[in-house]
Amino acid sequence: MTRPESYSKRNASEDRPKIGPSYVEAKTESSVPSACPECGSIRLYRDGLRYLPGGEKTQRWLCRECQYRFSQTPKRTKKYAIYTSSNIGLNRQLCVKETKNLAAEQQVKEVPRRNKNQEGVIGEFLWQLQKENYSEDTLHSYGCAISQLVAAGVDLNNPESFKEVMATQTRWKDNRKYNLCKAYRCFLNHHDIEAKLPKYRVTRPLPYVPPEKYLDQLIASVTGQMSILLQTLKETGARPGEALKLEFDDIDIANRKITISHPEKGCNPRTLPISENLLNLLLSQPRTTKLLFNYKSKHYAGESFRKMRKAATKKLGNPELRKIDFYTFRYYRATQEYRRYKDFGSVMVLLGHKSLRYVLLYAQLSKVYEHGGEGYICREATTKAEAKALIEDGFEFVMEKGGASLFRKLK
Repeated sequence: MTRPESYSKRNASEDRPKIGPSYVEAKTESSVPSACPECGSIRLYRDGLRYLPGGEKTQRWLCRECQYRFSQTPKRTKKYAIYTSSNIGLNRQLCVKETKNLAAEQQVKEVPRRNKNQEGVIGEFLWQLQKENYSEDTLHSYGCAISQLVAAGVDLNNPESFKEVMATQTRWKDNRKYNLCKAYRCFLNHHDIEAKLPKYRVTRPLPYVPPEKYLDQLIASVTGQMSILLQTLKETGARPGEALKLEFDDIDIANRKITISHPEKGCNPRTLPISENLLNLLLSQPRTTKLLFNYKSKHYAGESFRKMRKAATKKLGNPELRKIDFYTFRYYRATQEYRRYKDFGSVMVLLGHKSLRYVLLYAQLSKVYEHGGEGYICREATTKAEAKALIEDGFEFVMEKGGASLFRKLK
């Protein structure tokens, strides 16, 4: 191995590469690099090993003069593969040499990498929303939307970049584009950036309302607290976030009622009747905390529900169960309320809405999901005891005819 001219036999033993604070003799002369590739110094330290693809490893070196780090390639080559923190930028370049017709032409290809600056901007934006008391669902939704825009190549500080990306995206539906535009508009407002964003028309699809037996099948198939949570959603029509915030103090044992004391989306609190079966299930819960359900958050409850729903769909062989989610119980309860009383005000009170804007939907759902047109079960009672038993079973009085009282109940 050749040595630089400045190297002499007199100081050869002093300037060997060393481990730690002292110089050591290398095992083989071929394992020691001649000098630093950057400055030519021979004062080198061993700096650990570098593991290569395929299981090979090579020695890494540190120059004492210029602090340059480099490593040797395996013995099959005689060159050094140099990797330092100083020559790695945000965009790397791949050099490809073409040898066709012995003409070497260098081509440079840009490999895009994640922009750490934009990640920091997203985190700062979400922190500002959290300080302004935005809900956890809104933070999660806006965070996912802004991150998706960055992954699609949008420069958050340039609204024209947003317009170009939205115009070229064909796999996003108008509903998704509307949500992305809503999140990005909130981002621009928090950074005092004025821009005219495109408008998208959103058509709300009709939700799926299954027969009651499908809901009962799913409730019977899940285990633990999930079964009690689904039964609570079915009888109260509460949102999943409202049900997960229920406390033991919200239960009125004497009157068999429960109070939704933590409504979401600006709705009204309300007190609703529950069945005796649900009341007993709620009171049987262990009182480890003041909450009825011990799920850490709505996200964890949703993950648990989806796993149990998948298992129930496979076990029962009913693919319709996969269409059911937490909000399906709310749609079912509101639809049944309208079919029973034909009164929008009753549905509005049940759901906690402050206006009839979103209540008209359930009149349409009631007409669509009558399940074959035979929507009622009819019973007659000739005595007060029979009438009382039917009312307790959920039947409602219709008329008296021929000395008997007629009652009906939705299927």
